[in-house]
Amino acid sequence: MDDEIDLRDIIRILWKRRLMIIGIFVVAVMIAGVISFTLPSVYKVSSIVAMGNFEEPVYTSQASAKSIMLSDQFLQEVFLQLPNKTNDFKKFKGSIKVESVKDSDRLIEISVETPDREEGKVIVEKMILLYANLSELSYNRYKIILSDELAATQERLNIIDLDINQTKNALQDLQNDSSSSAVQAEISFSRALDRLNGMQSQRSALIDRSLGLQRQLELLRHLDVVQPAREPMVPIGPRKVLMVVIAGTLGLMVGIFTAFLRESLARPAK
Repeated sequence: MDDEIDLRDIIRILWKRRLMIIGIFVVAVMIAGVISFTLPSVYKVSSIVAMGNFEEPVYTSQASAKSIMLSDQFLQEVFLQLPNKTNDFKKFKGSIKVESVKDSDRLIEISVETPDREEGKVIVEKMILLYANLSELSYNRYKIILSDELAATQERLNIIDLDINQTKNALQDLQNDSSSSAVQAEISFSRALDRLNGMQSQRSALIDRSLGLQRQLELLRHLDVVQPAREPMVPIGPRKVLMVVIAGTLGLMVGIFTAFLRESLARPAK
């Protein structure tokens, strides 16, 4: 067919319109370069925190923490504490991310993307401090509950130790008592011995309970900062090289398309 274009025609058209194609390509690259270098650098400041392990699901679950930290009320309180805050709260909220750390049921990452590295660090630290303050009351309440249970267990342990010593003394007295009949003495001794065994079993259970409570108090954690916020040295955007490459590719495609279009329009009508 006459309208078909073979490879030699394509090469001829590209060579003929090469200056235009190169020109469009260069203009696209230059525009992308100017735009990318005028855009402010964006930095990501992040911190990883571990949720507390006290029995309060509102402040110790990842989903709940994310919901609280991304709420307008929470973020407005952080926003109002910023030294150099702007009036654009919506933009501020959009820069905040709170995400669960993969393969962990306690870790969350708090991050902010901002052109001001110092302010980003302040934002993340204020979010952590505010959340810790909100959960502190529940943490302290649970710690007091454990401490009271431990104190009560220790008190019961002291009482049963006293009863055990008294029972042992009673057994000793029964062994040395010669005024009672042998049968009566044996019955009294057997009852006292059963009582002693029961109290010793209770004592073992109380010791286990006491050790368990002590262990819980030792392992009790509030909100731990696993990875503190630091000012990043390298920005995450804009990705200047990628912008220039994409612009150059699009410019080249537009140039080639324009070359074929002009060549088609330049042909005389049949």
